[in-house]
Amino acid sequence: MSPPVHNEPFNNKRGTRIYSVEPDQFDPAVPRLGRRESEPHSAEVTYIFDVLQMNFPDSRVTWDLHHYFTIDTEEIDIQFDVSFFKDWTMPEALSSYKAKDFDNRIPTLAVNVLSKSTWRSDLSENVDLCRILGIPIYVVFSPFFVTSTVYRPPFLRVYILGDDGSYRQSELRKITLVEGGEIDHDAVISVRDFLPFRFGLMELTRKHIEGLSLFRLILIAPDELRILQTERDQLKGKLEEYKTRFGEI
Repeated sequence: MSPPVHNEPFNNKRGTRIYSVEPDQFDPAVPRLGRRESEPHSAEVTYIFDVLQMNFPDSRVTWDLHHYFTIDTEEIDIQFDVSFFKDWTMPEALSSYKAKDFDNRIPTLAVNVLSKSTWRSDLSENVDLCRILGIPIYVVFSPFFVTSTVYRPPFLRVYILGDDGSYRQSELRKITLVEGGEIDHDAVISVRDFLPFRFGLMELTRKHIEGLSLFRLILIAPDELRILQTERDQLKGKLEEYKTRFGEI
């Protein structure tokens, strides 16, 4: 899929490789290595990757990769925590994703988990870049309180591409469920035109060391209130079912 035609001026010499919380700390000459900055951040990136990879084997999922695209003859570099290419597979491992090597294919979904040093760019410049590229769904959420109070969790924002090439926003400012509880069907974001799942927010029972609540982006089946699971969760569920029926192993 080729990037959409647009008439917007573009100048992004530094791409989105480095963005510090404090402006006076920003140094465009020094690339920022990786986005994972805490255990909650790393855990949620891993969780989303595992869920997508387990439930959609006919699609390609990447994590922690730099993505290189071309806009107006200029190559830009965006780092996504997770990207999902629906109905497209490739077995080879990647060091980075270079769209020009894959017919300028763009991900159907890009996800960034907000962190102290990335949330500003994830909610500003990266949004515009994703829109210009024509990425259908761009998602950001807070795993715990790492942003300004404006985006205090629970916070999930989904950018959905319209026919006119603009993004409309859908937000959750409340939880879909507490871990182990029942799903609130009114606290679910659907993107049925693009993806075979819906989005929600789960508050975890585990807490951050500072006493902060932790949150998880969950993927929900399109036609039932069922959370899509990782392979580990599915095996754990089968083991619990076995113990219930036959007793301890």
